[in-house]
Amino acid sequence: MIKPAREVLQSPKGCLISPTREFCMFFIGDPRSATDFPTVITQLWYCLEDGTRTKLKNTRILDFQAAHETWNELLSQDWELVEPQINNQAA
Repeated sequence: MIKPAREVLQSPKGCLISPTREFCMFFIGDPRSATDFPTVITQLWYCLEDGTRTKLKNTRILDFQAAHETWNELLSQDWELVEPQINNQAA
């Protein structure tokens, strides 16, 4: 049996909302990054209690390892994975 030379790494993807419900962070796999060195785009938004984003605070591009560290750190600080809500005025 032939084994693949390298496994495809799964980047964190989705939206996490803070325990106070005032921020949410999107993790988006960067489609332009190389499969050997994937990058993740994060967007930190101000949001309402229901998770509706209102205003973009910042955007960052992280390497695979930094994205996983950030994802795990936020989950350990009681951030929750949510379905993103769309606010047509902000979008």
